[in-house]
Amino acid sequence: MKEDRKMVTEQLRQQLELILEHNPFSQLIGLEILEIDDGYARGRVKLEDRLKNVHGGMHGGCPYAMADTLAGVAASTYGYYTTTIDGSMNYLRPMINTEYVYCEARVVRQGGTVGVYQTELTNDQKEVLAIGTFSYYKTTTPLAE
Repeated sequence: MKEDRKMVTEQLRQQLELILEHNPFSQLIGLEILEIDDGYARGRVKLEDRLKNVHGGMHGGCPYAMADTLAGVAASTYGYYTTTIDGSMNYLRPMINTEYVYCEARVVRQGGTVGVYQTELTNDQKEVLAIGTFSYYKTTTPLAE
């Protein structure tokens, strides 16, 4: 069954990037958007001392927030504001010895109001560090184009 999805226009892509630029929490962790496409978003956060835990790796809340934010961006590519319903993260490796932590968020299924998205976080060597699953509610408020 083919899903009815809106193609991401350049204007929508720019609007989503602008929303993140004005998101204080995204700014706090230094989230940088690398790519936005239909049901997809990719970004990275630089592993800085201020984001580290007592063991010298990235604090677990930071990659969770990064994954939640990028999956929310992917969910918003359908043209509506979204809000997180649920999220889970499995940490597979410590987030150390890398300049950046990268995150890709992909649609698993987008229904009429609820979508499920999978995230994968990797290091500079492309080793998988964590995976997550998030669900979002698609509001009735369109992103203005």
